[in-house]
Amino acid sequence: MLKLSISKKSDDFRKEFRNWLGNNPPPHIEDSSLEQFERVGRAWQARLSAAHWLGTHWPIEYGGRGLSLVEEAIAQEELVRVSAPQILGLFGLTMVGPVLIAHGTPTQKTRFLSKILSGEEIWCQGFSEPGAGSDLAAVKTRAVPVPGGYSISGQKIWTSFAHCADWCFVLCRTSEGAKKHEGLSYLLVPMRSKGITTRPLRQISGDNEFNEVFFDDVFVPSENLVGAEGDGWKIAISTLMYERVVLTFSRQLQSEVALRDLVKRGSSSLSASQRLELARCVVDACATRALAYHHLVDYAEGKTPGPEGSMDKLLWSESFQRLCTFEASVCGIEALRGERGSECGTVLHRYLYSRGRTIAAGTSEIQRAIIAERLLGLPRSL
Repeated sequence: MLKLSISKKSDDFRKEFRNWLGNNPPPHIEDSSLEQFERVGRAWQARLSAAHWLGTHWPIEYGGRGLSLVEEAIAQEELVRVSAPQILGLFGLTMVGPVLIAHGTPTQKTRFLSKILSGEEIWCQGFSEPGAGSDLAAVKTRAVPVPGGYSISGQKIWTSFAHCADWCFVLCRTSEGAKKHEGLSYLLVPMRSKGITTRPLRQISGDNEFNEVFFDDVFVPSENLVGAEGDGWKIAISTLMYERVVLTFSRQLQSEVALRDLVKRGSSSLSASQRLELARCVVDACATRALAYHHLVDYAEGKTPGPEGSMDKLLWSESFQRLCTFEASVCGIEALRGERGSECGTVLHRYLYSRGRTIAAGTSEIQRAIIAERLLGLPRSL
């Protein structure tokens, strides 16, 4: 049974942020180009950071408010409510920032955390490879020790925003272990380093924020190693736990946007069967958010994010696909005729975008395996 109680502190936080947004309305992105998204996104993140509305669950000494992940989720909800653009530096805020707070050296924290909050430096994630997607332990990108640091060679793929990122957190192999996940290390790599080549990957939606990234003898100083050599797997899992909780919560608010658009177009014009499907979509969205909040409240009470984040990710990505499919069916043939930026064009884009949500951040099959083995205690084989 879900037990959910939002504290008065959280309610007061929502009211305070809502008032601030009323006096500081978000910018409007006029077109869907990545160039404008980056330009507007950096400026908007800087405004939010200056008022301490980002990284609210970070400790005060690192620029946060010392609150909980519940307040972080509330901030995301309020941003969606006013149709604010997506935060450009989400990877830094939701993944590498918490990892550095937990595992980084004092020097690393001083060097990176403030610029992650402000959006001055944008991060991308160097985990997946052509032969190591869901099987992350199979990464082959190597970091060979050299005087003063490491030399990285290999390839990463599906690297979101690598073309505009300033830094990349890279999971790479520094030695061979008895098991695949041993011998991995976690390095912070400047994206302007000599030897890095970034190539965009055009998606079915027409977007090209995904990239493949090639490392050709890229030097990384030893002070950019997070944790010790061989700690990469442990730190990578910590990164993914935060991704599947905080970043997924941010993304699941896209369901609310789609539902809101459906209602605006007029739910009264729907057939009886369509109204039934719309009701199912609403129930799915509410249940997904309730489960996410349930986990966030647990974390606010001291629990560390763990494998239960796979439930949040699985439920959202699959329900979002169903919602976007239903939305496209309601729009009908007009969805195919709509130009990008138009109402029906937005429906088509959202539908195409949703197809990859059950792959990104771990496939549905991987999430089910994690739930079965680590939450339900089921054996790997019968």
